[in-house]
Amino acid sequence: MPVQTVSSLIRSITSRLSSVGVEDAGTDARLLVRHAFGWSAEQQLGRLVDPAPVDRLDLLELLVTRRVEREPLQYITGSAEFFRRRFAVDPRVLIPRPETEQLVVQAIEFVRSRGIDGPRIVDVGTGSGAIAISLALEMRAAAVSATDISAGALEVARQNAAAHGAEVEFIEGDLLDPFANGGDKFDVIVSNPPYILHDAMPGLQAEVAREPALALDGGNDGLDVIRPLFVGIRAALKSDWSAAYIEIDPPIADPVFELAGKEFPNASVSLLTDLAGLTRCLAIELG
Repeated sequence: MPVQTVSSLIRSITSRLSSVGVEDAGTDARLLVRHAFGWSAEQQLGRLVDPAPVDRLDLLELLVTRRVEREPLQYITGSAEFFRRRFAVDPRVLIPRPETEQLVVQAIEFVRSRGIDGPRIVDVGTGSGAIAISLALEMRAAAVSATDISAGALEVARQNAAAHGAEVEFIEGDLLDPFANGGDKFDVIVSNPPYILHDAMPGLQAEVAREPALALDGGNDGLDVIRPLFVGIRAALKSDWSAAYIEIDPPIADPVFELAGKEFPNASVSLLTDLAGLTRCLAIELG
């Protein structure tokens, strides 16, 4: 039997992935082939008509099987892109998503527009550390801290910080509790907390359902974590020239906005949309 060319192999994998409902199966097929063969995109493009390397086919089959079983591609390849950088990810952490980059953009814009020198910033529920690390790298003068209740997630985050040469203080603890007794105050607080309605969890996309439920499930009304987060923000945010940016889900936008208005009566509270026009971020700004 003749050895498959790289191009025909990609087509075969694409068909397998499409048959189980994988979105953008062709892109995933190309990425799996590159990962298994250790090629760059340019190398793959230049070898499409070449025979596929036989010594890597067993590894490729293992990877494809995992994807057929709807394991997220990022867990299979071990990395995800966020804010123009690649971060290591595994099942201990939520996969960073493009819409979450808005938290980084808002924090940077606020600090620069207010002329805050050496801002103190904390990322609550840091997961892979992508948000905190991006902020530390984009604003070198900032003192960035990050918390997470998961020791495993913090291990991933510390590895990512070391890989990118970012100075971030990682602290294990629930939300902002690690700062409750020290009286620490921050210029900016960012967080991508669990916010998916509990009843919606069984209907999640197959890949999303493989991510940590601890980082997804927001309880019956989506606010189980956001309520205590607001309490922590009230205590930890500086009283003036400060801001908090919280990622949310469109279905909980109205109750989150109402709750924030009550919890932060002296702040400017607003809802921000992402590039798709969906309500994705709650902004709480003082001064």
